Amino acid sequence: MKKVLAIILSVSLLLCVAGCSGGSAKNLSAFYDKVVESQELLDSVADDIYSNWYDVIYNDEFNDDINVAIFSAQLDHEEDLEKIELLEDEITELFKDLKDNEKHGALIKDVMSAYSDYYEFVVNVSGSFKTYSADKETLKKELASLLKDLSYEI
Repeated sequence: MKKVLAIILSVSLLLCVAGCSGGSAKNLSAFYDKVVESQELLDSVADDIYSNWYDVIYNDEFNDDINVAIFSAQLDHEEDLEKIELLEDEITELFKDLKDNEKHGALIKDVMSAYSDYYEFVVNVSGSFKTYSADKETLKKELASLLKDLSYEI
């Protein structure tokens, strides 16, 4: 009877450990998927802000008012921006669970840092057209590169 109980406890412990590590892998995959989804939305918003800003400078549109051009792009992407906000909350919660992951913690932190920088850049537009266009591509590529690295770990 003691052997049967010991075997049952051992199997239960193994299943618990396997389940816990599976949850971490599941959270890692969910983190990756949500960051990718949010990045795609951020790319669309950033590209339209850039386009409208370009039109103000070079095509005399939006009554030559940069603020109107930016607001117009944000208004056109109102649903996307709402979705981005929801994803931001989910990404932050997943990050809290994953940031101390022994195997992937450093990469997860790098992805989150790049994501946060890009998120802030798109949601809180500032600077000049020249810096916006340069930073947009730099931040977009940095996040994409880190996400590619993370995809190899999933």
